[in-house]
Amino acid sequence: MDPDEETRSETVETLRSELSSLDPSVETAGTVADARERLTTDTGAVVTEYDLPDGTGLELIETVREVSPDAGCVLYTEVDPDTIDTSELHGSVTEYVGKGSVFGTERLAELLRATIERRSQSTYPLPQNEAERVAALKTYDLDDPDLLDSLDRITDLAARHFGVERASINIISEHSQDFLACYGDTAEWETMDREDSICTFTILEDDDVMTVEDVTEDPRFQSRSEALVDLGIHSYMGANLVTSSGLVIGPLCVYDDQPRSFSAADRAYLKDLASVAMDLVELHSSLDAVEPEVSP
Repeated sequence: MDPDEETRSETVETLRSELSSLDPSVETAGTVADARERLTTDTGAVVTEYDLPDGTGLELIETVREVSPDAGCVLYTEVDPDTIDTSELHGSVTEYVGKGSVFGTERLAELLRATIERRSQSTYPLPQNEAERVAALKTYDLDDPDLLDSLDRITDLAARHFGVERASINIISEHSQDFLACYGDTAEWETMDREDSICTFTILEDDDVMTVEDVTEDPRFQSRSEALVDLGIHSYMGANLVTSSGLVIGPLCVYDDQPRSFSAADRAYLKDLASVAMDLVELHSSLDAVEPEVSP
């Protein structure tokens, strides 16, 4: 992000060379407005000049924090850092690099390499279509009381069929798991970070169902298995809610406080219930989109 086209091109050329082993995708812009249009939820890092034609680099960074909170942000500028007030950003700026410094571009490349590698080594994996998936999630009205009542009945059916005391429909957003419908004491569970969630792995499943017979034996969850068992989650099965466009917004889950196995019939039943739940979500959204007729 730099208003000077020549400087922008030179910086990109240098970064592509220095970071060639990472094969990064690079977007460029000369104004805050243009840069904002290019931001996505999986933006890994932003490099920006401070003085821009329609604002400042800090104004852009504020938008970055809303769209992609984990992105690294670097001020790569000729402006004296002592004249820049970054207090309102509360540490959002990863680093300041002076353009005129002897090793400026090398330092910039080092910072971006560390940011990209840290992001790729996240404690939880991301679907390849993560940006599209999150965008689809935002199109649904998931606060509709009638919808929530219907989804509660789905979790009731799931819990009774499998003879468990806990079931829920969970929504996986950019950085958290939210409980949309609950059976049992899952209603008391609070929103959790994605890195602490089992379901963030479920949404990666090719056949849209994931089972865990014993969380204490699964290497993905061993580090937090004690906390899961304390919640009553010793075994787990989740079936994804898949939109008509093939995107996953989250799973329908059942939890058992004892280790157990799940049969093919079990998987098929939960998958059918998840499909019904997704149909309800899309039906309510389509009804909300219909304008009511006005009587003469």
